[in-house]
Amino acid sequence: MSRALAVSTFLLACTSGLLLSGCQNSPMGSTAVGGVLGCIGGAAIAAGTGGHPGTGCAIGAALGAPTGYYVGRQKDLENARKAKAAIERQSGDVAVVQLTTRQEAVPADKRSDVGAASVESMDSMQVNVPQTLVKKRDKRLKQPLSQVGNYVSSASSKANIVVTTRSKSDFNYIVTNIKKGYTGKVSPDKVTYEYRELTRGTQSAIQVMPSAQA
Repeated sequence: MSRALAVSTFLLACTSGLLLSGCQNSPMGSTAVGGVLGCIGGAAIAAGTGGHPGTGCAIGAALGAPTGYYVGRQKDLENARKAKAAIERQSGDVAVVQLTTRQEAVPADKRSDVGAASVESMDSMQVNVPQTLVKKRDKRLKQPLSQVGNYVSSASSKANIVVTTRSKSDFNYIVTNIKKGYTGKVSPDKVTYEYRELTRGTQSAIQVMPSAQA
């Protein structure tokens, strides 16, 4: 087997292993992705310089994994901001979005790889909609709810969504419309839902939190 074919087979095995493991849907999915990308880069460099692809993969994966995790946190925040902007632009008359962030510290031994002592990540995103519109099953709610679904289904981390509304029937309506916004197949443990009864106030709330913060 030629060196080029051997390297191609090796890299295909690495990438396939990532996809089959489903780790792109785990809280540490970005770490796995970073590790695989580091592996691919390291193997390619090693092969091109006469080294062993396996050794290059191991070194590249070790360097890429921490970077991938923190890049994933920042990418999720960027997408959350886009989701917020889309809701405000298209459904500002029926939905109010609150996005909170936090600084996530990078371990001292990873800072040189990441290039920072901390990164900004999403703490939570809350979408408030009038309870009267939920009760009426107003079609205007479909856009903001599906936008939430689009965000959580494509995020690199798992999410817990707390839905505060008047009844279990209202809860089921909200969850159904969030799920209509999913992109691609979403495993049952990728997004979890929690019902909380609305006992006062006029707004139903959909709060999205990365599972580590839930």
